[in-house]
Amino acid sequence: MPSPRGIFRLKQVYEEQLSDNWSVKSDVWLQLPQGLTNFANTNLQSLNTGYFGGGAPGPVSTVDRIDYSNDTATASPKGPLSVERYGLAAVSSSSYGYFGGGTNPSIPEIYSTVDRIDYSNDTATASPKGPLSAAKKYLSATGNSSYGYFGGGFPGPVSSVERIDYSNDTATASVKGPLSAANRALAATGNSSFGYFGGGISVSTIDRIDYSNDTATASVRGPLSAARSYLAATGNSSFGYFGGGGPSAKSTVDRIDYSNDTATASVRSPLSIARDELAATGNQSFGYFGGGTPGPRSTVDRIDFSNDSFTGARGRLSLARRGLAATSNTSNALPQPPIANSPDPRFPVTFLGYFTQGSVSSQYMRINYTNDTATALTRGYLTGFPSSNAYYSASTGNSSYGYVGGGSPTTSVVDRIDYSNDTATASPKGPLSLGRYDLAATGNSSYGYFGGGGPGPFSTVDRIDYSNDTATASPKGPLSIGRFRPGATGNSSYGYFGGGETPARVSSIDRIDYSNDTATASPKGPLSVVRSAFAATGNSSYGYFGGGLSGPLSSVDRIDYSNDTATASVRGPLSAARYDLGATGNSSFGYFAGGRSPSTVSTVDRIDYSNDTATASVRGPLSATRFSITGFSAAANGLPQ
Repeated sequence: MPSPRGIFRLKQVYEEQLSDNWSVKSDVWLQLPQGLTNFANTNLQSLNTGYFGGGAPGPVSTVDRIDYSNDTATASPKGPLSVERYGLAAVSSSSYGYFGGGTNPSIPEIYSTVDRIDYSNDTATASPKGPLSAAKKYLSATGNSSYGYFGGGFPGPVSSVERIDYSNDTATASVKGPLSAANRALAATGNSSFGYFGGGISVSTIDRIDYSNDTATASVRGPLSAARSYLAATGNSSFGYFGGGGPSAKSTVDRIDYSNDTATASVRSPLSIARDELAATGNQSFGYFGGGTPGPRSTVDRIDFSNDSFTGARGRLSLARRGLAATSNTSNALPQPPIANSPDPRFPVTFLGYFTQGSVSSQYMRINYTNDTATALTRGYLTGFPSSNAYYSASTGNSSYGYVGGGSPTTSVVDRIDYSNDTATASPKGPLSLGRYDLAATGNSSYGYFGGGGPGPFSTVDRIDYSNDTATASPKGPLSIGRFRPGATGNSSYGYFGGGETPARVSSIDRIDYSNDTATASPKGPLSVVRSAFAATGNSSYGYFGGGLSGPLSSVDRIDYSNDTATASVRGPLSAARYDLGATGNSSFGYFAGGRSPSTVSTVDRIDYSNDTATASVRGPLSATRFSITGFSAAANGLPQ
């Protein structure tokens, strides 16, 4: 079969590469979204692995690969670095790992070298790319999907931060805004919007780099629980974990909450052994801390981000060492390439969004993010079709399914849409705890939260457990007030329910902490205006609330999760004022669709998160005019992809 443009074929025995309980041996077709030029350099294995490179004694050029799906096994040595060194740092793009700086005192030499590992060919020797602007050791690095940032180091110490441009990685790294103070032997991690550099010699300081303004001096945030050096850090889209380091309490692990990063980091479960000069990396679910001294060590500890607990030592590195570095293309909330029709749930379809119900129809529509100027496709039906009494519902989802719940005073039904078979009628699942309409929903990869609604207004929050979705949703800690016609969005750690009617319209926002969801939601910074009957979506760093009443409104408010006590900031408006609309999106764009103004419309507006002060751009319309619709997507709300 010929491969059309944008599609290529992989024919492999995957059970040797992935988990033991996935034994697919047939051909798999992977579809490339338009513009994803680097996907050919990213294989399935690289989406599930971490790389630990360099170290001492020696020093060595060894690079070990940890397979996350089989992490009790000893790490396998892959192609080495171009030079032997320790005291280096590492960062990753979606296709390559970059190891920079370090030293080999036996020569003696301090390096500015940056080596690039090609994940699609990781048995080859790493290739030297554009160097750092100066030779240094005991530096640290983190980054996002476009750039890698190397900060601090010695000799000096220095406060400089250098940026590698992945799209032009043969060039010398460019010097950006410095850290707040010079230091060395620090650690770094971050999410898609910010990088956090913490610790160093005799300090507990944490500096935050804003990637959208990286020429500015890093801002000082809440400190670590104690001064530490020669530590390591990793994290996911919501939290950063700094572990090990000295001079004392070398097993300590501190957690930074990105949504409240001015607070002192909280101490979590410790490492299995006290050590420093270790390295760390991970994915959205787990963090891996490996190597270190005294020893040196080959030990690798795994932290489960869902409960902040260590599961003890996992498989070891291939050799004991200290002063090493680690990276992975699934760390720091890096967006992952979409893989269409994959039989492995770790690699879901990530480039589709759905808008469902509205007016008198229970048929749902699908937009394709890679071709968003086209008219949305009509797909299957909800179980309530053709009733006109159940269309004021709410929806959320995970990487495999979308869940639509409520819709009338007597409707507690929850329908589940299967993304892999979206022309079929949705299947009814366990109901909500009570019938209601004009509610809102959000969630993370494990649970969906449905809150508020009428005729109350209700403050009830129901939680759907995706792993047991035939059970009745369990009521959790309520909202701080009853809300009718609110909006909701969030990230992997928190859900934000804002606005609505109580019965008067309000601008207040409630935050649900998923790790403590039996508590009453905590009030946060308000929206810029009172509004109801609006829609909300977002990514791992920001939530966007758009449209609504009274008005109707075209304004869009943005919540910064890292500073969620502040009043939401007004961003570029929608293309037209409307209410009773729906919203969903992915890590780069938010889509607001349908609604009334007061006539019913089919318009779909797209917000570009990287340029969110501009007016939203009109994209391909819905297949029909609709109001009171709701949207969901596998890629919304910073869900891990």
